[in-house]
Amino acid sequence: MILRLMKTIWRRWKDLAHGIIRGQNWFLMAVAYFVAVGPVAVVMRLIHKDMTDRGLGDEQCGSYWLKPSMEPQDIRRAQRPW
Repeated sequence: MILRLMKTIWRRWKDLAHGIIRGQNWFLMAVAYFVAVGPVAVVMRLIHKDMTDRGLGDEQCGSYWLKPSMEPQDIRRAQRPW
């Protein structure tokens, strides 16, 4: 009887502690995100308007996609060292 009561109290305490830790982790991660990522995002936005533009190649070109060469797939091609 007493053992069952103590186990119940212990399980409830663990559930409460896990809930507190879950909330604490959420709060700390949110603070870390807004302190670290927020200012960096603002500075990067002020420095450069488009971070994905690396300035490579011709601006007039629509795409730099190259068509893949379709060589025959056979065992001899797979055994080549290069």
